[in-house]
Amino acid sequence: MSEAQAVIERFAQTEYGQFIFVDPPVFDEENRMHTANIRSKIPVFIHDDRNPERYQVRILKIDSLGRLYLNSDLQLLSDLSTRREKCYQNLETMLSLWRKRTENIIVSTTATNLVTIDDFKIAFSKFELVLDHIETFGEVTDIELSRYMPTEDKRKLPRYLALLEDLELIRYVDTGYIPGNLLVSLEKKVSDYEERRRYVLSHILKTRYQTLRSVFQLSLLESAIKIENMIYLPELELGRSIYQGYSSIGRAYKKHYKEHINPLHLTRNLRRLEKCGAIAREDQTYYGVAEYREEMITLKEKLKPLSIYSS
Repeated sequence: MSEAQAVIERFAQTEYGQFIFVDPPVFDEENRMHTANIRSKIPVFIHDDRNPERYQVRILKIDSLGRLYLNSDLQLLSDLSTRREKCYQNLETMLSLWRKRTENIIVSTTATNLVTIDDFKIAFSKFELVLDHIETFGEVTDIELSRYMPTEDKRKLPRYLALLEDLELIRYVDTGYIPGNLLVSLEKKVSDYEERRRYVLSHILKTRYQTLRSVFQLSLLESAIKIENMIYLPELELGRSIYQGYSSIGRAYKKHYKEHINPLHLTRNLRRLEKCGAIAREDQTYYGVAEYREEMITLKEKLKPLSIYSS
């Protein structure tokens, strides 16, 4: 062990605590300093309610939470180095990114199911307000978008129009909006209105889920997708079905999202997710649909490891 490594390891033991590790330092000749990558391994405990006395442990590896720097005299460069508080902030950020990444995978895989849920239909009503008129009359004019339009709708519609235009579902011309390239292509391929509409709404959900949450603040989407995430998150770690009862899902929701979910809302969302085919149920336990889980695993394997800093 080099002297620089010994100094860094002594500092790391007192500074960071468990689950955070420091790689051996590398000397940067140009800047005359030692640099060491900080990483983490977080144990994830997975319970299956059909075998409550047993649990599986998976390790969530985070390649880089920050760096430690020593000058050529082996003194810590505090202004450059990532200290304990920042490391744990980064760790929380990475765990949040882990959950959000799985949410995105879930939405991408089961969007066609999710858009059939009543609450989702309500969330997409302003998109449909525009799409219904365009598909019926071939265009929606600027005048039609403003005449007798409720003030709240008039205020919000520009954002919805911008998103539809960005996805090439509509296109602006001198007088208003007409079908965009994607909508024209879809109308030629799919004659059935309901099938075409499910495709369009699921496409919006798949490609713009985070925007729908943050910009459009469509909270109706969040609870169902977070609950679905509690079903698939452990399954994507183990690659098989994990059977969870009502109480286990509620506890997992509180643990991962740091918030309680009302029991009535949990029951309603589980039933709706089951009804639309996004998840499955056996007796009083819920689990992921095998076909969707395999598709999600394939998507996950294509993603880069979680990291805040390049290691």
